[in-house]
Amino acid sequence: MIEKVKDDVAELLEPSTQYLVKKRFRPNALTLVGFLLNLVAAVLFGFDYLRWAGLIVLLAGVFDFLDGQVARVGRSETTFGALLDSTVDRYSEIVIWFGVAVSFIRSDSLWTTSAVFFALAGSLMVSYIRARVEGLGEECKVGFMQRPERVIAIGVGALVGEIGLTIAIWAIAFLSNYTALHRVLYFRKRSRD
Repeated sequence: MIEKVKDDVAELLEPSTQYLVKKRFRPNALTLVGFLLNLVAAVLFGFDYLRWAGLIVLLAGVFDFLDGQVARVGRSETTFGALLDSTVDRYSEIVIWFGVAVSFIRSDSLWTTSAVFFALAGSLMVSYIRARVEGLGEECKVGFMQRPERVIAIGVGALVGEIGLTIAIWAIAFLSNYTALHRVLYFRKRSRD
């Protein structure tokens, strides 16, 4: 199902992808624009402009998607670009979670602030486990709470407001750690075969 959604989004953004390829936009530049947008979103979260932050997170997610599409369609994929994209994705998540944490610290919400820590840890572990398994020569894309789902959850949750963001944080805290564990167990089962 996730792959179907990604295909639908790719189809929806196909005109933008073609335009960016035609105008020779570099995928790495799109990656950095996405990161700058995430920095803006983090600041907005910190100052409790949740809806604006959610909107910017979703916009940054579009750039995150487009950088890979432009690299593939424009045949400009590089190993450095792949490393830059993965690295910037992790830093983007870290700054977003920092901004969210500041927002909930300012509202004296200890429980949700604690959940932010577990959401960040789970988010990083989902990506780490995939990278580690791929480094061992296998593929590991199983699980629900991957980066696109986390971006959508945070963005849409923030658009709803504090209650929506709180629900998104707790959902990510639980589901990202569940996904990390699922990936470990999935690899364990496959490595026995």
